[in-house]
Formats: sequence, C-alpha cells, structure tokens
Amino acid sequence: MCGIIGTVGYPGPLAPAITALHHRGPDGSGEKQLELHGKPIRLAHTRLSILDLSPAGQQPMVSRDGRWWITYNGEIYNHLELRTPLAIPFRGHSDTETLVELLAHQGIEKTLPLLNGMFAFAALDTREGKLHLVRDPFGIKPLYHLHHQDTFAFASEARGVKALGVVPGGVDQTALEAFFTLRYVPSPQTLWPGIKRLPPGHGLTFDIATGESHIWRFVTPTRERFTGSLADAVTAYRQELGGAVARQLLSDVPVGVLLSGGIDSALVAALAKDAGRDLPCFSVGFGQGHGECELADAAETAQVLDLPFSRVEVSPDQLQMAFAEVTAAIEEPLGTTSVLPMWYLVKKAREDVTVVLTGQGNDEPWGGYRRYQVELLRSLAPWPGGWQGAGWLTRHLWPGMPDVLERGFRTLPVPDTANRFVEACALFPETWRQQLLGTTSDGGARKTMNGWLDWLQGSDCEPAEKMMRLDARMNLSDDLLLYGDKISMAVSLETRVPMLDVELVRFVESLPLSYRMALRQTKIVHKKMAEGYLPSTIVHRPKKGFQVPFGAWSRGPWKEWVTAELLDSSAPHFSHLQRRGVEKLWQAHLAGKPDRSRQVFALLMLAVWWKQQENL
Repeated sequence: MCGIIGTVGYPGPLAPAITALHHRGPDGSGEKQLELHGKPIRLAHTRLSILDLSPAGQQPMVSRDGRWWITYNGEIYNHLELRTPLAIPFRGHSDTETLVELLAHQGIEKTLPLLNGMFAFAALDTREGKLHLVRDPFGIKPLYHLHHQDTFAFASEARGVKALGVVPGGVDQTALEAFFTLRYVPSPQTLWPGIKRLPPGHGLTFDIATGESHIWRFVTPTRERFTGSLADAVTAYRQELGGAVARQLLSDVPVGVLLSGGIDSALVAALAKDAGRDLPCFSVGFGQGHGECELADAAETAQVLDLPFSRVEVSPDQLQMAFAEVTAAIEEPLGTTSVLPMWYLVKKAREDVTVVLTGQGNDEPWGGYRRYQVELLRSLAPWPGGWQGAGWLTRHLWPGMPDVLERGFRTLPVPDTANRFVEACALFPETWRQQLLGTTSDGGARKTMNGWLDWLQGSDCEPAEKMMRLDARMNLSDDLLLYGDKISMAVSLETRVPMLDVELVRFVESLPLSYRMALRQTKIVHKKMAEGYLPSTIVHRPKKGFQVPFGAWSRGPWKEWVTAELLDSSAPHFSHLQRRGVEKLWQAHLAGKPDRSRQVFALLMLAVWWKQQENL
C-alpha cells in the first residue's frame, strides 16, 4: 500500500507532492525522471512495505526489457499464480514486479482481466509513448488526475496534485449539486475544478506526443447465472468466501481485523481462523447508553471465536475535536457519520498491526440496505398512482416520518429507473436543493446512473439487482471505500476488503436474487453459510450500521458548535448556499420533525471542508 504521483510536461520538482503523500508510504520513497517526445516525465512513489520488504520491492519499477515503468498502489492477491506462465527469474516476491512483467509480456488490455485485488497504478509504455492510469474494479484505491495547460498530473490523493500548484481555484458548482444529491461526488467529478477522480474499473490513456487522453472501461458485468439449489449455493459460497479471505491474508507484516457487532466482519474473522490465523480484533464505540454502540456485541464475537480483542471508547468531545482533522484526512466532504469513530479505530489498530481486514462492501452484493427492499416491493406491487397517494397521505399523517421511509415513498411512484435510483439515496430532494442551492439540478447524478445502467444492458438483472450493482460501483467507490482508504492511510494502515474479492463478487452476483434477498430478508445464503461458523445470536443480530448518535449530540453537546459552523455569517459556503435554506433545515432538525441528521451532518462536513480550502 503506497502513494503514487506523476507528471507529464510539469517543469518543477515533485518533492512537495511526495511530501504531501508521505503518510501513505512512510517506509521509503523513489522518483524516476524520463523524457519522451521532448516532454519531461516524472514518476514517484511513497512506500508502505507490506510484501517483499527488501529493496527488490522499491518503486518506480522498470520491466526487465526496459519498456515499461510503473508506480503502483495496492495488492494483487493472485500475483504469485500469475507468475507461473511468465517463466522468468524474478528479483523478489512483490506484486509490483509481477504486474510490470505481465505488462511487458502481454500488454495492458490482456493483463487487467487477470488481476484479483485492489489497485491504482500508472504504467508508462516508453515504446508507444503512452501513460496508462488504472483504478481497480470496485475503486478500493482512489486515483486523481488533472490536465491543466501543459501539465498532466496524477496522484493517489488530491493533495498530491494540489501540491504542484497548478490547480485552478474555486469550487465546481456542478459537483456541488451532485454532492447535495447523493451525499458524495460521483467519479469522475470532484469539488475542485480541473481535478478528476478516475471511475472504478476504468483506465485513462494519455498520449505524450499529442497531449490527448481518453478514458476507457475494462470491467464487464457479471452475466453468468448460478443454477444449483440453495444448499448448493451455501456450499459454493463457503468455498468462495474462504478462498477470498485466505488470499487476503497474504502479508509480510502483522494483520488484524476491524470487528464491528455485525455478521460480516465476524465471518471474516471466523474464516481467517479457519485458515489457521488467529487475528487480533479491534473495535470502537461510545459506551453504555448509546444504542449505536457495538462494543459489547463485538466483544462477544471475539470471545466466541477466542480471538484477541482491543477496544477504544470515544466521547462526543473527542469526536468533535477530531472533526476538522478527519475532514482534512478524507479530503472530500462525505455525508457518512462513521468517518468519525473510524478515525480512532484505525489509530488503535495501527498500534499493533500494519494490515487489517474488514467486512466492508457486503451490503451491496447481498442486498443489505432498506432501499433494495423498497425496490423489490415496487416490482411486486407496481402501482405508481397508489404509491403516490399513499406517500402523500403518510406525509400528512406522519410529519416526522423517518428519512428512510420518506425516501422510500418518493421512489415508489417514479417510473424512470435512473431517477428512481437517484431518489432512493438522495441526500436532498429537488425542493430542498432549490432552497439550499437555488437550483434543482442533480449535478449529473442521473447521467452517471444512466452510464452504469447502460453498462448493465444484456445482463438480465431485476430492478433491485440493478440498484445493488450500481451501488457497488458508485456509492461504495466514491463514499464508503474512499473514506476507508483515506482514513486508514492517514495513519499508514492498509485496509483490505475480502467481501469485494473479484472472484467472490462475480459468484455472488451470479446467484438468483431470491438466494440473496426477499421481502424482510437480506443476505440469505450469506447468513445460512455463517451459521456453520457463528452462533445464531450473532448471525441474526439486528443491524446497527456503524453509526454515530449524531441526532442526539447535535441537539445536545454539539448544538452551539454546529450552529456556529453552519450559520457563521462569514462562512465561505454562503458564497454558493442560500442562508435561509440552511437556517430552515437546522431549525427543522432541532425540532426533530423530522430528524435531519443525515442532511445536517453532510452540511456540517461541507462547511468545515470549505474553510480548509485555499485560494477559493
């Protein structure tokens, strides 16, 4: 796990960018300077040593034939298998060397479908004069790029590009509209004008001679269909998930597990133990009196599995004090409260290990969110007029209706698939966007949804399954996985997600939807398989979702602070936001009719982020 940086045509040194990414790779750094077509090219790397701790794993790395240079971030879990057909002597056992030699032997198009892992890399083909940027199929590893005047630049984090001093000032209005729609900014957009985020499963090719670039997609949708019985699916899934966990134990440094109170991380820990590894477990919570706290549940799981357990308990004051630091670490505002406890969790884990496995990424393939239930209900009862009337009546009889139900009633009558999917996860509906931004624009959210829906054509997916697959390529990559990478790498900790193993997800997505979810049922085969490793009380615990009691805290100990951040008359966010709309939202949240924790938290993080930006 590392940080990568590079430029084409940039006349200055890369030292500031390398320094900006030092936290991603404190074990060393390297830089290579070349020239092609009269243009200076620089590739750089900061190293967190995980595989092959020797100098043989240092980067940037060149292929044996001298044609390919690579700077690479990630882990390719099947890289030792991929070495066998190459039949060449290797200098070491790093996956970087495997990747660069695969490129040398068969080129980039044939190499990418072979890789099972998480990665973001830049590969320079000196013969063709082209620079290729690549982001893994689920976007576990982020990659940013910019083409401004004569400079093309890329980096693992936006701060690496910004350190070059070539980023235009301001905030991208369209991206801001997308953030207010989805609670995150979908790739390729970012809030910084000029800086783009490469979408998951995509590559970008930059022609050094002409200065032209194009983005291309290398991932293909799952089209295979599992035809066995439910029992067959449970047996096959046990083998697939066990293989994924075993693959991701590959490491030359200590490994642990981030353990929540839920089934997913518990099953990862159980299967690691089944593979012969008693991994230490780490958990975070808020103490007694908070229903969101998972410490007791996580401790029970660790005890059942007989695994070492470490806990960290955080207070509202601690989380408030860390808020600005967390916002700076994740770089982009996100509407997900779990970023706050995650900050303390990774710090605790880093005291003992360098790599952790998590249960992240399992809700999307298995249908673990309520919005999939709503979409399934709509398919079973397609009554647009009836649902519209029911929504209107419910809103009037229940003015404090929870946000999740409010969104559900909004989506049920919507016939257009992309529009419905946008509404299903919308942070603010059109009426609120008008009050806050002065426009109802979704910032291109629907267009991005349609792009992924087009990708799914011919895949024979039911509507709920389409939503699950889109979430796995949008919500995961540009929200949950994005903050997971940034926060863990801020403390030089590598986070792995076995549930998003490429082979495993391909199998899960091949299962009939009825094997995964039904009305009031989620993760059907997943839970049946888990019962072979865990007590039923753990497998069927109610889902808590790693949330912070933001509603109670923002109306209590955080009230004055949140008010000041949102409504300060000199706050820079009022250059784009309507003050009256922010006031109205805050007052509604304080009254609790309804609770607007999701929306207020997103606005709060945006306000804090905006103050941290320079040259706006």
